[in-house]
Parts: sequence; structure tokens; C-alpha cells
Amino acid sequence: ANNLIFSTSKLLYKTKIVFTMHAKKTQLEQQNIGDPLDATRVFNEEHGDRIPLVLVPGARVCCSCYYHIPSGVNTIVHVCGDDGFPDGMAPPGIQMCKPWYNHVAYMVTQQSCTYNAPVKSCPTKDNVMVDCELTLVFAIGPDPVDVKNFVYNLGALKFNEFLAAECEEAIRQLIRVTPLSDVYELRGSSSQHVQNVLKVLDDKFKEFGVTFSKAAITDVVLNDELRRILQGTTEFRTKIRELDKEHEHNMKLITYDYQQKLSEKERLYDRRLQDIEADINVALVNRKKEIVNAESRREVAVTKQEEYAAVAKKRAESQLSVAQAKAEQENAKLLATATSNAEAAKIKVDKETEVAIFESQQLIKVAENKALALKTEAKAEGDAAESLKVIREHNLEMAKLEVQEAIARRAKIVISGDQGDALINSILDKELLTNNISLNYK
Repeated sequence: ANNLIFSTSKLLYKTKIVFTMHAKKTQLEQQNIGDPLDATRVFNEEHGDRIPLVLVPGARVCCSCYYHIPSGVNTIVHVCGDDGFPDGMAPPGIQMCKPWYNHVAYMVTQQSCTYNAPVKSCPTKDNVMVDCELTLVFAIGPDPVDVKNFVYNLGALKFNEFLAAECEEAIRQLIRVTPLSDVYELRGSSSQHVQNVLKVLDDKFKEFGVTFSKAAITDVVLNDELRRILQGTTEFRTKIRELDKEHEHNMKLITYDYQQKLSEKERLYDRRLQDIEADINVALVNRKKEIVNAESRREVAVTKQEEYAAVAKKRAESQLSVAQAKAEQENAKLLATATSNAEAAKIKVDKETEVAIFESQQLIKVAENKALALKTEAKAEGDAAESLKVIREHNLEMAKLEVQEAIARRAKIVISGDQGDALINSILDKELLTNNISLNYK
């Protein structure tokens, strides 16, 4: 708790708070007035901690035939106790030819009202009592249904009681979960906790036509003894800050000396690094020289080997030339031998060809003589054809019968249709099978 008090005392010391908390809660009232035209004046007057929300004008006299409705207020007119304008508010202006039982029953303010709710002795999370004041801005309506819901279902007196109880409960719950070190952070309307309170109130009273537009914690007050302790603590912490600054200055001097020595060490280190880098560079140069020498030795060795290779190549080429010459001589000998053999074979073939041609010519002559003999024989048979006809028909019929016998002797062969005809035609001449063989003798 002491640490929380110390942290809060700093806020008190810096802001120099002037405590202007209201002594009492704002009282929301319903007041009676005489003439409805006085409603605007009554709503605009300063009433201290009291705010009239609803005004009730006096009754009209029996002989009255008109009444006035001022502008700037929500007016509800009754006709024999019933709402004279059930769909809305009574229009402003003079209402003529209206009997006495038509009268203004309620007049509700259209202004936004500021409600102050100071709450005493609220315990914080660390059980420190503080006083807190919540300020609300609300309005009734402007929808006619909302205005009538407020007048008929809630009323100014009940609204005053319910709002006071809700505000005190909300503030006490809010302060109870807030530590003393953060309690001053609740002031104003930007806090999320205050916005949550505003939302809760707006949800609870929305059904009665009341809308809350703004909520703010205007003041948070500690008791005098606690403030005095916190102020002394703040002065002590101020001295501590001064000592901290002096200590910081001394630390800066020590750090400066340390940096100076560190700079000298770094310069010495840099020089040593430069010497090492110089040695490295010399070693690199020497290594390059060795590399150059090695490259030169390698080139000399490569040149010598290339010379040896060239000599070996020339020797191999000369040997190749000699071998090629010998091979060409051998080829020439073989070619001469083959040529002579080919000529001898050609001469032999030519002789054999001539003999074959001669024999063929002789065979042709023999064939011509045989053909002549056959022609002579055919001519003789042609002359004797009539006499040989019966014998030939008999031979043909016998040949046909022999073929049919041979076909019949084959096992399980069915000859019919086009396939049977094709088979028979392939065996015998079609003319012999289709023409009738005549055995008539002339």
C-alpha cells in the first residue's frame, strides 16, 4: 500500500488539484406550475442542485375556451384523462375552442440535463477510501413514444431514485477494482471503464425513453491526512531524484574516463592489427612469388614434354607412311593376281557361253522339227476326228466317272452349293462337267 501511495503522490504534487466536488447529488424533480407558458422559463432557470424534468400546469377554469402550448418542450394533453394526441406530442401554439377538460397534463424538457453524483468513501482495490464524483449528460426523448414511456412508466421521482442508486453502485464497483495508483487515471470520459458505466446506464434506462450521451468522472478526492502524507512523500522522492541526477552525473564522469581508456586500448589494438595485416600482406606477396616460380617451372616442364611428344609423333607418322607404302604394294600385288584370275574366268565363261548358245540353237532346231511333226500329226488327227469322236467321248465319260468315284471315296466330304461347284471346277474342266457327253454314233 505504501508503494501505491508513493506513486499516487507524484500526481497530486504535479497537478495541484483544486477540489470542487459537489456536496450533494443532483435532484431530478417534477414541479407544478400555473400557466403552461411559464414552462420555458422554468426549464431555463438555475435551480442549484435541482433539475425539473417534468412540469404539471394547473387546471383550467370551467369557462376557459382555449389554452397555449409553448414551443421547445414536449407537451402531453389529456382529454378527460385520456391522451389527446396518442400518435405524438401536442403541437405548439394556441388551441382555440377547446373545453376545460382539454388541458395540458405534462410538459417534459427537451434539453440535455447534467447530473452530478458524488459518492463518498469508496474503497479502492488496496482498501484506501476516496471520494469520487460522476457527471452524466442525458436527455428524454426526442421520440414521442420515449417521452410518454418516461412520463407514464417511470416519472421524475422514480428516475431520480433509480439513477442515484445505479450511479453509486457503478462508481463503487469501478473504484473497488482500481488500485490507488490508477484511480486518478479514471478522471475524464476517455477511460474504457467510464464508457462501460455509460453503456450500462444507457441500456437500463433506454426502455423508459432516457438516453445517456456522455459520462465523466470529474473528480477523485483523498482525505487531508493522506494528501499531506503523499505530499511529503513526493518531496522526499524529489530529493531522491536530485540524488539520482547527481549519481547519474558521477556515473557519466566514470563512463567518460572508461571511454577514454577504452579508446586508447582500441587504438593500441588497431595498431597491432595493422602490424599483423602487414605481415599477412608480406606473406601473401611471398606466396605469390612462389606461385609464379612454380608456374614458370611447370611451363618449362610442359614445353619439354610437348617437344618429346612432337618427336614421338613424327616418328610414328614416318612409321605409318612406311607401313602404308608396304600395304599399297601388297594391295597392288593382290589386285594384279585378282585381275588375272578374273580375266581367265571371264575367258572361260565366254567359251562356255558360246558353247551353250550353240547347243541352244541346235535344241531350237530340234524343237522346230518336233513341232513340225506334231503339226503333221495334228493335221492327221484332224482329218480322222470324226472317226475318233466316239473313242474320245468314251474316254471323257470314263474320266468323269473316275473323278466322281475318287471324290466319293473321301471320308465325310459334303459338296454342295457354290463351294461344291468351286471344288469340282478346280478338279475338272468346267466344260467337261457342264456339257452333256453324247455317245451317239453316226
